[in-house]
Amino acid sequence: MLNILQEKHKKAVAYYRHSAEDKQENSIAIQRGHTQKFALEHQIEIIHEEMDEGKSGLVANRPGFERLFSNWIKNPEAPAFDYILVYDVSRWGRFQDQDEAAYFSRICTQFGKKIIYVSLGFPNDENSLISGFGLMVERYMASEYSRQLSSKVFHGSVKVSQQGFSAGGTAVYGMIRELLDINKDHVRFLDIGEHKQISNERVVFAPKNDATTETVRNIFHLFAAERYSILKIADHLNKQNIPSANCKLWDKSKIIRILLNEIYIGTHIYNRTWRRLKQKSRRNPRSEWVIVPDTFKAVIDKELFRQAQERLYWIFPSNWRKGINTIKRAKKNIHHVIFKWLLNKGVAEWDSDYIISELGIAFSIKHEYHNTFCWCFNIPEKLRKYDYVLCIGVDPNQKKTDSHYEFFLIPTSHFSHINFFILFGNSTLYHSSKIENNRLEETIKLLIKQFKNSAKRHKVKFQFMDDWL
Repeated sequence: MLNILQEKHKKAVAYYRHSAEDKQENSIAIQRGHTQKFALEHQIEIIHEEMDEGKSGLVANRPGFERLFSNWIKNPEAPAFDYILVYDVSRWGRFQDQDEAAYFSRICTQFGKKIIYVSLGFPNDENSLISGFGLMVERYMASEYSRQLSSKVFHGSVKVSQQGFSAGGTAVYGMIRELLDINKDHVRFLDIGEHKQISNERVVFAPKNDATTETVRNIFHLFAAERYSILKIADHLNKQNIPSANCKLWDKSKIIRILLNEIYIGTHIYNRTWRRLKQKSRRNPRSEWVIVPDTFKAVIDKELFRQAQERLYWIFPSNWRKGINTIKRAKKNIHHVIFKWLLNKGVAEWDSDYIISELGIAFSIKHEYHNTFCWCFNIPEKLRKYDYVLCIGVDPNQKKTDSHYEFFLIPTSHFSHINFFILFGNSTLYHSSKIENNRLEETIKLLIKQFKNSAKRHKVKFQFMDDWL
């Protein structure tokens, strides 16, 4: 039995919090009513109140919460008080890390202040184990509520986005948000900060059709058609006194953001980044994006956009360096595999190295092209003496590229007079020339046979066993 007489003449500071997603029963007024009733029943005087209206409990950097610690709990000059009254554990915070909630509670204890959750009442000091376990469960439930709510909101946003509608966010430069009614007919264009009023209304993006939209078209034309550099485009726009999205001067990063944005060809994209429960954001891989093409009127022609993407790719050193390094790794891996295979066949090490250097093998990075892929293979002039070349396509975006090769046996007659050949993933040749893994050994034998025949013509002798060719 608790001795309530011991609670006479105690003083407290109350803390209230209400966020936008909380229901009405968690409003500041209702929390204050419950807290004041509890204080009156236990003869506790509330000397001060702190509150956070419309603030998420996922983080601690709330103005009222911070004032509670800086002005009262940690402040030696603050009036004396004994308790911190909070309606329930979730009002203290819905911290995803339960240790964070315990951390702030521990600070209060260190400064001689005891947190009392009004909905739970005074803890049973005679059985602190049970009280502590119950508090831990309450903290878990508070954090789990936010996780479940976040998951529901996310999946709802995904469903809306899959239908081509906006799940939130502002319109990019040159675009505007368009409000649609229940029949998906135009209602009006929304101003910045304006939201829909009816739940079954939908929002899509649309070209703004003003000077900003024309500037976007001009940027793509100057970059892809006129071959302006990015810095030259920025300088061109600044000299014409054309303001950027934030009404400041154009720079390289702003131009690149526009050139990379698929929204300008009518594609709606959602889930580019992950930032839920107030945690640090990160970029999602493209495989996790919700991509819906042709959802609204495009600002830029798709072919012009493709040309811009192709030029952008090779402008960035990181891209071509990644491609070069990927090719180097692929060559090293292929060389190692063939080298071991030749050694097992009884070929000397020096001969094996030389043979591999002379084999008809070409490499290319895999490129995305419209709705398919392509590879651009280049061979040195010396490979023209062979009838076929083993072309190996490598995907630079795969971490384990050795398990993501694609092999093609291409006639050298298909290569242009400057020794280039482009293979498209949707072509007939792609399927007819593709080599499956179970045919690789047979293909390597063909390449070696080509090499031997060429060596014989040049009267170069190698000690091969003809029975395995």
